[in-house]
Parts: sequence; C-alpha cells; structure tokens
Amino acid sequence: MAKILFAPVHVAGHFFPTIPVAHALKKRGHEVIYISEINMKDYVEGEGFTHYRVGPGVWAGNLPEKFPQVLKLRGNPRIHFILKEVYLGLAPYYIKDSLPIVKREKPDLMLFDCFSYPGRLVAEITNTPWVTTAMFLGLLPSREMPPYSFGWPPPKNLLQELIYGFFWQGLAVYVSRYDRIINRMRKDFGLPPTPRAFLDSAVSPYLFLSFTSFGFEYYQKHLLPQIHLVGPSLWSRPRNYQPPDWLTKFPEKRPAIYITIGTVESVYERGFFRLAIEAFREMPDVQGVMTVCYPGKDINGMGIPPNLRIEQYVPNSEIIPKVDLVVHHAGFNTTMDCLVHSKPAVAIPMEGDQHENGRRVQVSGVGYRVPYRSLTPEKLRQAIRKALKDESLKANVAKLSQQINKLNGPETSADLIEKFLKTGKPVYRSDSGK
Repeated sequence: MAKILFAPVHVAGHFFPTIPVAHALKKRGHEVIYISEINMKDYVEGEGFTHYRVGPGVWAGNLPEKFPQVLKLRGNPRIHFILKEVYLGLAPYYIKDSLPIVKREKPDLMLFDCFSYPGRLVAEITNTPWVTTAMFLGLLPSREMPPYSFGWPPPKNLLQELIYGFFWQGLAVYVSRYDRIINRMRKDFGLPPTPRAFLDSAVSPYLFLSFTSFGFEYYQKHLLPQIHLVGPSLWSRPRNYQPPDWLTKFPEKRPAIYITIGTVESVYERGFFRLAIEAFREMPDVQGVMTVCYPGKDINGMGIPPNLRIEQYVPNSEIIPKVDLVVHHAGFNTTMDCLVHSKPAVAIPMEGDQHENGRRVQVSGVGYRVPYRSLTPEKLRQAIRKALKDESLKANVAKLSQQINKLNGPETSADLIEKFLKTGKPVYRSDSGK
C-alpha cells in the first residue's frame, strides 16, 4: 500500500473536497498524511488523518490582521494582491517547512490543488510524483474556454474562439509578472526556470482531477489527456457536528431559503449581510437562514427580521436539502452542493472563480446570476421572488442533478490514483486517443 501526502491550499473551498478522496484511499489501505496551515488541523485530525503544520500562520480568517491593506481592495484587485503577497509571497515559508516532512515521510505520491504553488517545487526537489486537483477548468488556457475571472459565456462560434484566444494571450502576458516570481523561487531552490510558470505551475503531467462534470462544465474538444472530470467531492460536516434543535425542525414554513457567501467572502464582504437583512425585511412570507462564518455580534444591531435566522455555521449538507432556493456567492463547493441536492440558486459572484461558476449556473439554466457591485435589497428580493416562481430552474437542476449524482468523485479519484501508482505512467482519458 502507498503513502500519499495531501498538500491542498488551506482554504475551505480548495481543502474540503480532498477529504472524501482521502477517505476513499484510506479505506483501500493507503496511508494518508496532510500538511497545511494550523487552521485545518482540527478538521484533518477529526477525520482521523495525521496533520503536520507548515507555514507562518496566515489564512483567510486572519488575513486582514496580517495584511490590513487587503480590506481596502475589492473583487479581482484583491485576488491579485492575495496571489502576489500571500500565495506566492509566502510560498518560500511553506516550501522550507514542507521539505523536511516530505524527506522524512518519503511519500509515494503528493496531491495538491492547482493553486498550491509550493507543491510542485517540493515535489520536484524531492523527486516525488504528484497529482493535481482542481475545482473547475477555468485556469487552463484554451480558446474553447473563456479567459479566467471575467465570467464570460462559452464561445458560440469560431470568431468568439479566436477572440478568447487573443484574450488568453493577453492574460498570459499579464501574469508573466507571476512567472518571474515563481522562477526566482525555483532558482533559489536549485530548480531550472520553466515557461508559463504560473499558468502551468500545478498542472500535473501525470494526472489532473477536476471535481466537476460536463453538463455543468463547458465542453472542450482539445482537453489535455491527463485531465479527468470525476464529479463532485463534497465535505462540509465535521464528525463532531451535532445538528441543533432548530435545524431538525426547519423549515417551519415554505418557501425556505438558505443564504451564504462562504468562509472567505464572509471576511471581506460583510456589507452583504446588511443588504440581505434588508431584503428579508420586506419578505415576511419567506423563511430564511443565513450563515455569516464569524460570531456576528455586530449583526445583532441591524434589526434582524423574525423570518431570518442568523447562524455562524451550518454544514451545507445539513441545510441545503431542506430549502427551496439557495442564495450564494458562486463558490464552487456551494454550487456543487446545490446541484447534488437539486436546488436552484441565485448566484452573486464577488471575485475570481466565482464569476466563472456564476456564469455556469446561468448557462446551465439552474439559477440566476446577479451582479454584486450593483446589488440592492430590492434587486435581491426581485431575484429571489423570480427564482422561486421559475419552474424551468427546478426542471433544469433536477435533470443536471440526476446526471451528476451518477458520478462518484472520491471513488473515481481513488481509482485513477491507484492506476497511476501501479503503472507510474500518466493516466489518460479513454477518449483522448492516447
């Protein structure tokens, strides 16, 4: 049996999908080890895996404390700041902390996601094979795919493909600043430079696991052969979670709505909570639950209407099956939870990949995409009312849910990982012609 070291980015949306895969591998007799920041330690050990802490102690929850300027930025400018100063700026700390662990544990395989820039360097330095995980395919340059983070629809004709190809070229030039940072790190750790160091940084040449499926993801004819769309891999309920009494009785009336903007946006976009409270104030016939991911003492002074319950945390798997509609930030895991549980959505993308996920929600007809920057309580109310009445959303999400639930992301991932471990060769899709 193999020893597999997981090193995903320590953000819930990147980290949590790996946990079901880790369990699938453990059940097959493999040993699984995690390395990450301290904020994920309790989750990992609570699931019965060994955890080693790496890094300087920075994560989404304390990022404003460590980098106060991040609160002055919004949207993609904030994403670029975090990318440069945190993901890349702190990468040397993670590499230095990880190397002794990897050399001591001698894993047969490393697994990390496409934003884990230290991962590839550690794998190369220690000569360890590696597998990439990803939420969706938006960071893979292709004229068949809209340029990342714009939230544009898929191309409908050759002209649009050529235009998208042109924008991808421009994006490659723009991110060349990150290429230089990564290649300086590579030099510092005795590795040669690599072209397109940023965009190709964590694309494993052996195996790339994407936790989505066609039907929701845009189809590509020229997808790299080692990329597999394995289906959702969802985890949101720690083993020690006990549903409170109110949740077992919820909902007490219909329609019922769940509102969330995830762990990261709850740090940066707390103004949304006031907006949602105002929207619900004028919808007394609707029952809602909104999670805020922090104690939320300031929210108590906002005059919360009786039909809206505020909670710090509720697992998606516990609340989404109970509601009629989900209002969310188009985070990947919440989007997938809605599809798995056949719930239409009002998606309000705020930054980065959320724009891509929100557009996919719209294109697949399973929800509405509402711009955040121009959002008002009235616009949110209108979108909610419209979505609740739209029978086509329910029909579309039911159809896509049936398709997605035929897939088993964790088990399929484990199958492919075992195939790679057995052969040591890249694992290509059967339809790739290789």
